[in-house]
Amino acid sequence: MQLSKFFSLAEMTRSDTATQHGIVNVPDETATGHLQALCAAVLDPLREAIQASITVNSGYRGPELNAFIRGAKRSQHLEGKAADIQSAHISVLDLFKTVIRLQLPYDQVIFEAKNRNTKWVHVSHDPTRARGEILVADFSTDGSSVTYRPVSVQQALDMADPKPATRSGVTSELAYEERADEPDVEDPPPTPKPSVTAVSRAARKRPKVRAVPKRKATAKRKAAPKRKPVLKRKPTAKRARPKAKKHK
Repeated sequence: MQLSKFFSLAEMTRSDTATQHGIVNVPDETATGHLQALCAAVLDPLREAIQASITVNSGYRGPELNAFIRGAKRSQHLEGKAADIQSAHISVLDLFKTVIRLQLPYDQVIFEAKNRNTKWVHVSHDPTRARGEILVADFSTDGSSVTYRPVSVQQALDMADPKPATRSGVTSELAYEERADEPDVEDPPPTPKPSVTAVSRAARKRPKVRAVPKRKATAKRKAAPKRKPVLKRKPTAKRARPKAKKHK
């Protein structure tokens, strides 16, 4: 099945690890659609730009294959959104820089160089994210562990190969190691919910407010007629009573 102008489903699902260990690596309809989008938006334009073939060492990885190589739990390979690529006609570093220079709609692009000959570019496409993240993989001396360092566009374009090949131009002898080659995506920490105890304590502290029943609207009373002011009488002088006559 041809996914795009230059890439087929067989190319995007091939895996030496899966072949060696009898692991079935077949994408579902959704993952196949993601592979088509990756090819159309990133890999085809890249292939046309360098005018040379591109090798897809690992594209889609099913759950069994991803678990076998201890891939990231939320690896974009699982969804058919990522591919590890090389080219026999251009250095891995130049391939990495070309993805950036062309301003392709990558979600993540990573330069990975385990040693002089084992190196590749990891590139992913996810329209829902479109982070445009550029990383460089820093392998430990023995190659057993790796950390990912973010770099700017200018820093990436100014890079020199930290582990150049033994002879210049020997890109056809590049090796590849199918491994967990991307940092796992972490979900944002959930908002902590208050415990039952904390809620009960808060409820105790708050005074209970009793609801005041609303009064029913009553008809307006007619205004009482105004009363006339009562005039105060002026105080009068007390009259002296005549004294009673005594009878002899």
